Amino acid sequence: MQHCPARAAQRLAAAVLALVLLLCAFLPRAHAAELKEKNGIRLLSFDTSHILSIGNQTSGKCSLYALRYARTILDGKVCSGSGMWSNGAVWSAAGYTGYAGTRAECLKKLYNELAAGRPVIVHLKNTTVSGVKRHANRTSTYEYHLTSSGWDAVNYPHIATSSTYGHWVCVAGISSTADPENLTESDFYALDPARVTANGRLAVTRLLDDTLWVENSPLKVLG
Repeated sequence: MQHCPARAAQRLAAAVLALVLLLCAFLPRAHAAELKEKNGIRLLSFDTSHILSIGNQTSGKCSLYALRYARTILDGKVCSGSGMWSNGAVWSAAGYTGYAGTRAECLKKLYNELAAGRPVIVHLKNTTVSGVKRHANRTSTYEYHLTSSGWDAVNYPHIATSSTYGHWVCVAGISSTADPENLTESDFYALDPARVTANGRLAVTRLLDDTLWVENSPLKVLG
């Protein structure tokens, strides 16, 4: 008995389509988080307990932890990070890709991504802060600890310990007074893998101006 070539082609096409749909089922799925006002910080909505359960980074893995925070916000469940590390974060495994431009372009992109409900992974380098006795070269100065009555500002500098690799954070918030036409790094707040939990409380970190590493893979964005 001879088989109809057209029918065989249809069966092959159906099999290929089924395989594609099966593979798509295993790709990271994201929902847009909502920016919500929280005592002066517009923060993407997420379950605080999820971030606290991931905790602070292990040595040398700030990029992986920043990526885990981002996927946790997007997916609404704790991201284990499985398959997202190979001597460095595997951005594509979490659906992230690079974005580069001028400082103004990067800050505008960062603002637009947050407005669309998508956290951004940001590459930081140290900047020099005058008038301080210790750790003059740093990526941030203030943490904000979440309490029952709002944010408790704490002077706790974060430092990029490597001038070669810098430091990766997950930006998930923006100041309620930020001007989208005149943005600076200090308008943004991050889940910093160095310390997202302090004494069991959520900590977000305010970026310092001139810390965005514009020349070296400044942003990782969804898509």
